[in-house]
Amino acid sequence: MKFVTLYISAAYLASLVLAQKPPVSITSPLANTRYKAGTEAIISWVNPAVKTIPQIVLAKGSSTSLQPVMTIATEVNADDLKYVWKIPKDLPSGDDYAFELGRSPDIAFTGAFTIEGGTGTSFPSQNSTSSSDSNSSSSSGSSNNAGSASTPATSSGSTNSQTSQSAGTSHASSASSQNGVSQAIVAVGLAAVVAQQLF
Repeated sequence: MKFVTLYISAAYLASLVLAQKPPVSITSPLANTRYKAGTEAIISWVNPAVKTIPQIVLAKGSSTSLQPVMTIATEVNADDLKYVWKIPKDLPSGDDYAFELGRSPDIAFTGAFTIEGGTGTSFPSQNSTSSSDSNSSSSSGSSNNAGSASTPATSSGSTNSQTSQSAGTSHASSASSQNGVSQAIVAVGLAAVVAQQLF
């Protein structure tokens, strides 16, 4: 009876871990990419698992203590396969920035990249809004932009500037979409250790 309960628990745990799927597989920016403040960053992806990416967040910090800086876009059409963001000139320089695409637990992370040449010494206010223009192009839909001067790459429709609503919570990150498989292997391994202790 204990073995059956343990087996069911391990299967349930593995299914929870595997259910956490990133919304896209990010292809750009790659780790160690360098950007200059005031230029455009192209965020691109393949294999969208969703129709809409709920949010794109600029974050900063180590991979184990990544903190949101600003939400740069919301409700991005995943079929566009890219998003173009104008990096604010007043963003502080740093080599530990990353993008988060999606909402927890379904988030895709970029590797750490560098933004240099920024004139700021602190981050823009999370309560500030700015106007932004959108590039009209091939697909229809709407994209809401927050943060500073963000522009969707290929979506047309309405573009709304709004207050950034980054949560002040910590996000542990991984640039690999294979993270879920590794977690499942660990979960099954832990279940095996527990089973061995019981028998």
